[in-house]
Amino acid sequence: MERSIKHHKMDSQMQHVTINNGYWYYFNDQELRITAHGSGYSGKETVYLNDEVVSDKRNLGMRSSHKFRHQDNNYEVRFEVTSLLKGGVECSLYRNGQHIATETKAFLDKNNKAGYKQIILCFIAGLVFGGLCAFLTHYFFG
Repeated sequence: MERSIKHHKMDSQMQHVTINNGYWYYFNDQELRITAHGSGYSGKETVYLNDEVVSDKRNLGMRSSHKFRHQDNNYEVRFEVTSLLKGGVECSLYRNGQHIATETKAFLDKNNKAGYKQIILCFIAGLVFGGLCAFLTHYFFG
């Protein structure tokens, strides 16, 4: 089923999840290429069928489902957050209610040192910003 997968033209770093690039999932079913994308910023999810958008919506919950129909087949793409700490998201493809494939990707995995570095830098920036706000509030109002 996972023969030579052609990656979506908008995807530049399909193997690794990043905040900028988001989560990309690739499925082949018969002669169809189904690509699913979840934004790392906005929660917007988009499902493509051979590079054409067939479903898109914003989701801020832990699960979502995208349904579409193609050539007398009912398809469903499901997103499910599997780990809030690691940013793990599972994406599954169903055709006519039958499970076809599942991919799981995470923002933080064992080999993602850049992800850990980004989280630590954001934490430090939050400490500095919070400290600065507290200092200015105390200086002007305190």
